[in-house]
Amino acid sequence: MILTYHKIKCFKGKDAIATGLIPFFLQMFLIRKKHVVYLEEYTPANEDQFVITFDDGYREVIKYALPVLRIFKYPFEIFVVGDFIKAAESGNKNYLDTKDIAIILKNRGRLQYHSRTHPHLELINDLCILEDEIKPPEWLRTLDPKGFKYFAYPFWVYNNDVITLVKKYYCGARSGNGCANDTVYALDSKRL
Repeated sequence: MILTYHKIKCFKGKDAIATGLIPFFLQMFLIRKKHVVYLEEYTPANEDQFVITFDDGYREVIKYALPVLRIFKYPFEIFVVGDFIKAAESGNKNYLDTKDIAIILKNRGRLQYHSRTHPHLELINDLCILEDEIKPPEWLRTLDPKGFKYFAYPFWVYNNDVITLVKKYYCGARSGNGCANDTVYALDSKRL
C-alpha cells in the first residue's frame, strides 16, 4: 500500500490536507512489522509492503514527520513541486528549501516530481506547456541523483496526453483517490 500525506502538524485543526502528529506516529507504529520500501522496490500485489509518500514539499514534513520517520528508520518519498522550492528559496516558509532537502536526503528520503506549478494537467491542451509541467528541471534533478524516477499527478487526475509524457521521463507514476488503476503509471495510493 502506498500512503500519501501532505502536511503533518502538531494538531490537525481544520486543515483538510493535514494529519496530526499523534495519528501519524500511530500509523507509523502500526506498520512497523511490514516492509517499508521505496517506490522502485514496490509491488502492488505484496500486502506486506508499504511506501510512505508526501506531496507538495511542505516544511512540516521536516519539522514533524522526519523525527518520527527517523525513529522507525523508514525510507520515504517526497513529491516536490518545482516552483514551491523556488518560493522557499525566496523566503516562503511554507515549503522545503534546498537546505531542508539536503537533510531529508541524509535521512532516507528521496525526491520525486509533482509538476512545476501543480496545475490540473488534464486541462492543458498545449503539449509544450504540458511537457514543461511534467519534465523535471535539471537543477532539481541534481539535488537527488537517485530520485525523480516517479511522478505524482496533481489532484490525482491524468489523461492519455499526460500519461504519454510521463512515460517519456519516468519509470512510473502515482495517482489514487479512485483515479488509479494500479498499473505502473497509475499506482493507487491512500491519502491519510
